[in-house]
Amino acid sequence: MSLRSLPLLALLALLTSGVVHAASPLVGDWTLDKKASTDPEDAFEDKLRRDSFPIPNTQSGGQRDTQHDLTQMSYWDTVRKGKEANSIKNLRRLGTAYPLVKAERLTLVEEEGGMGITYDGDLPRSLRPNPNGKVFSAKGDELVHDTFGYTLSYWDRDSLVLESDAPEGGRIVERLTVRENPHQLEYVVRVQMALLLEPVQLTRIFNPAGAKR
Repeated sequence: MSLRSLPLLALLALLTSGVVHAASPLVGDWTLDKKASTDPEDAFEDKLRRDSFPIPNTQSGGQRDTQHDLTQMSYWDTVRKGKEANSIKNLRRLGTAYPLVKAERLTLVEEEGGMGITYDGDLPRSLRPNPNGKVFSAKGDELVHDTFGYTLSYWDRDSLVLESDAPEGGRIVERLTVRENPHQLEYVVRVQMALLLEPVQLTRIFNPAGAKR
Protein backbone atom coordinates (compact mmCIF):
# COMPACT_ATOMS: atom_id res chain seq x y z
CA MET A 1 0.00 0.00 0.00
CA SER A 2 1.40 3.42 -0.95
CA LEU A 3 1.24 6.45 1.31
CA ARG A 4 -0.95 8.19 -1.27
CA SER A 5 -3.65 5.56 -0.85
CA LEU A 6 -3.91 6.12 2.90
CA PRO A 7 -6.71 8.32 4.27
CA LEU A 8 -5.40 11.69 5.47
CA LEU A 9 -6.17 11.04 9.15
CA ALA A 10 -4.43 7.66 9.03
CA LEU A 11 -1.35 9.19 7.40
CA LEU A 12 -1.21 11.92 10.04
CA ALA A 13 -1.44 9.29 12.77
CA LEU A 14 1.48 7.38 11.27
CA LEU A 15 3.60 10.51 11.00
CA THR A 16 2.83 11.44 14.60
CA SER A 17 3.62 7.95 15.86
CA GLY A 18 6.97 7.92 14.11
CA VAL A 19 6.11 4.92 11.89
CA VAL A 20 6.48 7.19 8.86
CA HIS A 21 9.09 9.93 9.04
CA ALA A 22 8.67 13.13 7.00
CA ALA A 23 12.04 14.15 5.58
CA SER A 24 13.19 17.67 6.39
CA PRO A 25 13.17 20.08 3.41
CA LEU A 26 16.69 21.05 4.48
CA VAL A 27 18.06 17.67 3.39
CA GLY A 28 20.13 17.89 0.24
CA ASP A 29 23.18 19.36 -1.40
CA TRP A 30 23.16 23.16 -1.65
CA THR A 31 25.50 25.52 -3.53
CA LEU A 32 26.09 29.20 -2.84
CA ASP A 33 24.39 31.93 -4.85
CA LYS A 34 27.19 34.49 -4.57
CA LYS A 35 25.23 37.38 -6.08
CA ALA A 36 22.42 36.99 -3.53
CA SER A 37 24.71 36.44 -0.54
CA THR A 38 26.70 38.59 1.87
CA ASP A 39 30.39 38.60 0.99
CA PRO A 40 32.32 37.54 4.12
CA GLU A 41 35.30 39.79 3.44
CA ASP A 42 33.00 42.80 3.10
CA ALA A 43 31.06 41.82 6.24
CA PHE A 44 34.17 41.64 8.43
CA GLU A 45 36.04 44.57 6.90
CA ASP A 46 37.26 46.99 9.62
CA LYS A 47 35.59 44.84 12.32
CA LEU A 48 38.54 42.60 13.28
CA ARG A 49 40.86 43.51 16.12
CA ARG A 50 44.58 42.83 15.75
CA ASP A 51 44.45 39.95 18.24
CA SER A 52 44.16 36.44 16.92
CA PHE A 53 42.71 33.21 18.23
CA PRO A 54 44.02 29.68 17.62
CA ILE A 55 42.36 27.19 15.33
CA PRO A 56 40.68 24.39 17.37
CA ASN A 57 43.04 21.54 18.23
CA THR A 58 41.10 19.38 20.69
CA GLN A 59 39.16 16.22 19.96
CA SER A 60 35.45 16.17 20.63
CA GLY A 61 34.62 14.59 23.93
CA GLY A 62 38.22 14.57 25.16
CA GLN A 63 39.74 11.13 24.47
CA ARG A 64 37.44 10.03 21.66
CA ASP A 65 39.05 9.17 18.32
CA THR A 66 36.05 8.38 16.11
CA GLN A 67 36.16 8.89 12.35
CA HIS A 68 34.02 11.98 12.90
CA ASP A 69 36.61 13.46 15.29
CA LEU A 70 39.51 12.60 13.02
CA THR A 71 37.85 14.20 9.99
CA GLN A 72 37.23 17.45 11.88
CA MET A 73 40.83 17.50 13.12
CA SER A 74 42.12 16.86 9.61
CA TYR A 75 40.15 19.86 8.36
CA TRP A 76 41.60 22.20 10.99
CA ASP A 77 45.09 20.97 10.17
CA THR A 78 44.43 21.86 6.52
CA VAL A 79 43.37 25.37 7.58
CA ARG A 80 46.59 25.83 9.55
CA LYS A 81 48.52 25.03 6.39
CA GLY A 82 46.38 27.38 4.29
CA LYS A 83 45.31 24.59 1.94
CA GLU A 84 41.55 24.53 2.56
CA ALA A 85 39.07 25.13 -0.26
CA ASN A 86 38.06 28.75 -0.94
CA SER A 87 40.74 30.00 1.44
CA ILE A 88 40.33 33.54 2.79
CA LYS A 89 43.61 34.24 4.55
CA ASN A 90 42.64 37.32 6.56
CA LEU A 91 39.55 35.60 8.02
CA ARG A 92 41.27 32.49 9.41
CA ARG A 93 41.58 34.32 12.73
CA LEU A 94 37.84 33.72 13.18
CA GLY A 95 38.64 30.15 14.26
CA THR A 96 35.53 27.96 14.35
CA ALA A 97 33.44 30.66 12.66
CA TYR A 98 35.76 30.67 9.65
CA PRO A 99 34.40 27.65 7.72
CA LEU A 100 30.84 28.75 8.45
CA VAL A 101 31.08 32.26 6.99
CA LYS A 102 32.99 31.18 3.88
CA ALA A 103 31.17 27.95 2.99
CA GLU A 104 30.08 27.72 -0.63
CA ARG A 105 28.50 24.30 -0.34
CA LEU A 106 26.31 22.82 2.38
CA THR A 107 25.29 19.18 2.50
CA LEU A 108 22.54 18.24 4.95
CA VAL A 109 21.57 14.66 5.71
CA GLU A 110 19.36 12.94 8.22
CA GLU A 111 21.17 10.82 10.79
CA GLU A 112 19.80 8.50 13.42
CA GLY A 113 18.28 10.83 15.98
CA GLY A 114 19.44 14.02 14.31
CA MET A 115 20.95 15.88 11.39
CA GLY A 116 24.37 16.03 9.77
CA ILE A 117 25.91 19.07 8.07
CA THR A 118 29.06 19.10 5.95
CA TYR A 119 30.65 22.41 4.98
CA ASP A 120 32.37 22.55 1.56
CA GLY A 121 32.55 18.75 1.48
CA ASP A 122 35.37 18.73 4.04
CA LEU A 123 34.07 19.50 7.52
CA PRO A 124 31.33 17.21 8.94
CA ARG A 125 29.19 17.98 11.93
CA SER A 126 26.55 15.90 13.75
CA LEU A 127 23.61 17.51 15.55
CA ARG A 128 20.74 16.34 17.71
CA PRO A 129 18.17 19.13 17.37
CA ASN A 130 15.32 19.24 19.87
CA PRO A 131 11.99 19.25 17.97
CA ASN A 132 10.33 21.11 20.85
CA GLY A 133 12.39 24.28 20.53
CA LYS A 134 15.07 25.85 22.69
CA VAL A 135 14.73 23.54 25.67
CA PHE A 136 16.83 20.77 27.17
CA SER A 137 15.47 17.25 27.29
CA ALA A 138 16.09 14.99 30.29
CA LYS A 139 18.96 13.28 28.44
CA GLY A 140 20.39 16.52 27.09
CA ASP A 141 21.13 14.92 23.71
CA GLU A 142 20.64 18.23 21.92
CA LEU A 143 23.87 19.58 23.46
CA VAL A 144 26.78 18.30 21.34
CA HIS A 145 30.47 18.76 22.11
CA ASP A 146 33.07 18.67 19.32
CA THR A 147 35.78 20.94 17.88
CA PHE A 148 33.15 23.66 17.39
CA GLY A 149 32.72 23.77 21.18
CA TYR A 150 29.35 23.13 22.80
CA THR A 151 26.42 23.41 20.39
CA LEU A 152 22.74 23.48 21.28
CA SER A 153 20.53 22.75 18.26
CA TYR A 154 16.77 22.94 18.01
CA TRP A 155 13.89 23.46 15.61
CA ASP A 156 12.17 26.84 15.56
CA ARG A 157 9.15 26.04 13.40
CA ASP A 158 10.70 25.27 9.99
CA SER A 159 14.15 26.62 10.86
CA LEU A 160 17.09 24.65 12.22
CA VAL A 161 18.96 26.75 14.78
CA LEU A 162 22.47 26.09 16.10
CA GLU A 163 23.86 28.04 19.06
CA SER A 164 27.55 27.38 19.72
CA ASP A 165 29.88 28.51 22.49
CA ALA A 166 33.15 28.52 20.55
CA PRO A 167 36.23 27.03 22.28
CA GLU A 168 38.20 30.21 21.55
CA GLY A 169 35.48 32.30 23.22
CA GLY A 170 32.41 33.93 21.79
CA ARG A 171 29.06 32.82 20.47
CA ILE A 172 27.98 31.71 17.02
CA VAL A 173 24.33 31.35 15.99
CA GLU A 174 23.32 29.68 12.72
CA ARG A 175 19.80 29.55 11.31
CA LEU A 176 18.91 27.43 8.28
CA THR A 177 15.54 27.85 6.56
CA VAL A 178 14.19 26.71 3.21
CA ARG A 179 12.40 29.49 1.32
CA GLU A 180 10.10 29.06 -1.65
CA ASN A 181 9.56 31.04 -4.87
CA PRO A 182 12.36 30.46 -5.62
CA HIS A 183 13.29 27.27 -3.78
CA GLN A 184 16.42 28.21 -1.82
CA LEU A 185 18.18 27.64 1.48
CA GLU A 186 18.66 30.76 3.59
CA TYR A 187 21.65 30.43 5.90
CA VAL A 188 22.06 33.21 8.46
CA VAL A 189 25.13 33.16 10.71
CA ARG A 190 25.80 35.65 13.51
CA VAL A 191 29.27 35.81 15.03
CA GLN A 192 30.02 37.47 18.37
CA MET A 193 33.64 37.28 19.58
CA ALA A 194 36.13 39.37 21.52
CA LEU A 195 38.13 39.44 18.29
CA LEU A 196 35.39 41.56 16.72
CA LEU A 197 34.67 45.22 17.40
CA GLU A 198 30.97 44.37 17.11
CA PRO A 199 28.83 41.30 16.26
CA VAL A 200 28.67 40.46 12.56
CA GLN A 201 25.73 38.83 10.80
CA LEU A 202 25.78 37.37 7.29
CA THR A 203 22.96 36.04 5.13
CA ARG A 204 24.04 33.43 2.61
CA ILE A 205 21.65 32.06 -0.04
CA PHE A 206 22.07 28.54 -1.43
CA ASN A 207 20.43 26.89 -4.42
CA PRO A 208 19.83 23.14 -4.80
CA ALA A 209 22.93 21.60 -6.37
CA GLY A 210 22.51 21.36 -10.11
CA ALA A 211 19.68 23.90 -10.26
CA LYS A 212 19.84 26.34 -13.19
CA ARG A 213 19.52 30.02 -12.25
